[in-house]
Amino acid sequence: MTKKIMIFIPSYKAQKTICSVIERIPESIKKKVKEIVVFDDDSPDDSYKVLLDYKKKKKMNKLKIYKNKKNLDFGGNMKVGFDYAIKKKTDILAVLHSDGQYPPERIGDLIKPIEEGKANTTFGSRFLGDPLKGGMPFWRYLGNIFLTKTENILVGSNFSEWHSGFTAYDCDALKKLPFNLCPSNGYGLATDILLLFISRGFIVKEFPIRTYYGEGSRSPSMKRTFSFFLHCTRLAFLFFLHRNGIIRIGKYEE
Repeated sequence: MTKKIMIFIPSYKAQKTICSVIERIPESIKKKVKEIVVFDDDSPDDSYKVLLDYKKKKKMNKLKIYKNKKNLDFGGNMKVGFDYAIKKKTDILAVLHSDGQYPPERIGDLIKPIEEGKANTTFGSRFLGDPLKGGMPFWRYLGNIFLTKTENILVGSNFSEWHSGFTAYDCDALKKLPFNLCPSNGYGLATDILLLFISRGFIVKEFPIRTYYGEGSRSPSMKRTFSFFLHCTRLAFLFFLHRNGIIRIGKYEE
C-alpha cells in the first residue's frame, strides 16, 4: 500500500529562505508527497505573504500555508504540526526547517527506512560527517558533543547527536505518544519526543548529512543554548531515574 507522506515546515522569520527551501525539495519527492504544509509561527516579518505569493506563482496545490494566531515557539509549533498530520491520517511525517540549515535534497533518504518498515523515526546526523566544515560555530560543536555524550550515558543510547532538526516520524507510532504532555514548547521538545520513542521501544535510525550554516540560518543565542543544555540534561536525567525505577513519569508509561 502506498504511504501517505507529508512534509511539515515549521517557519519563523524565514522570508529570505523559505521559498528556496521548498524549491530544493526534489521534484520526485514533491510528486510523491500528499502535502507540503507550512505553519508560520506568527512571524513579525513578511514570511506569510512571501509564501502566499510563492504558492500563487508556482501554482502548488500541494503546498498548504497556515499562520498561527500567536507565537507558540518552536516546540509549540511542532505540536501543531504533529496534530495536523495525525488528523490528516498521514503515514509518514518529514520535518524540514525553514532556514536552509538542513538538506531538502535528502528527504528521500530520511523517509526511506520508515517506508521500508525498518524504523519508526529517523534523523539526519551532522556529526556523522564534518560539522565544522559546514560552518557550525565551534562553541556549538563542542557543546553538542558534550551534551550528546551526557545524554547517551544517561539514556543508554549511542547516537552521534541528539539534536538534529532533520527528522521523520512513523505517524502510527507518533500518535501513540503523549507528546502534548511534554511541557517544553522550545527546542527541547525534540529531545523529549526522542525519549518518548525510546521509552516505547521504537526503532530509531540516523544517517549522515552535510552541515550548512549560511545567511538566514537560525541559531539560538548562547544564553538560550545554555538554558537548552540544562533542560535536555534534566530530561535525560529524569528518564534515567524512570528507567531505573527510582521515580515514575507518566508520559514514559505505555
